[in-house]
Amino acid sequence: MADVFISCSRLDLERVQPIADRLSSLGYSVWWSKHARVGDAIANEIERELEDAQAVLTVWSNSARNAPWVYAQSSRALDAKKLVQMRIDALQAPAPFDALPIADMTNDRAEWGPLEHSLAEIARERKTAEPERDLASIGAFATPPASGAPKLSMIAVAAALVAFAIALAAARDDVMTPEQLQVALVGMVGIGGACAALAGFRLFSISRAGG
Repeated sequence: MADVFISCSRLDLERVQPIADRLSSLGYSVWWSKHARVGDAIANEIERELEDAQAVLTVWSNSARNAPWVYAQSSRALDAKKLVQMRIDALQAPAPFDALPIADMTNDRAEWGPLEHSLAEIARERKTAEPERDLASIGAFATPPASGAPKLSMIAVAAALVAFAIALAAARDDVMTPEQLQVALVGMVGIGGACAALAGFRLFSISRAGG
């Protein structure tokens, strides 16, 4: 059982190594993805270490925002009131994690003091991390907010379908010429292609971050 479980994107392993080293130098036992054994038992090992750790440190980054398991692990830690957070990229943590303090490590004035104080309270003094406002549980299988504006994509697809139906009706009633119908169809195909590209970007981001 480790004192601190670090949750991060696998793309950030090199950036997280100095963080793990610093925590180890402070006397904490640390477990993170780099320690996971390869094989079928990795999921059980991660689950066990996450459950048994005294504190969970989530390292938010651009990659971590697209890693579903980082979101899920942070959710579990938040429910257990043992979540501590830092960011290594200039971004806002996704809701509801923005309701908890986040140590900013993006510049020369890294907020190690507040972070180490929070870790000491949770891992050594057995205090709990309380959010700044009441939060409903988001569950172990929560997924991160989808990048790529999925709601906007759905609206665009719905609008294209409605426009297609109107165009067909207009052509049937001779209100629209075949040439005008062709232009309308080209525009709808363009909208569909843009939505497909957006969805592809989302899937690429998730797979690249290890989701």
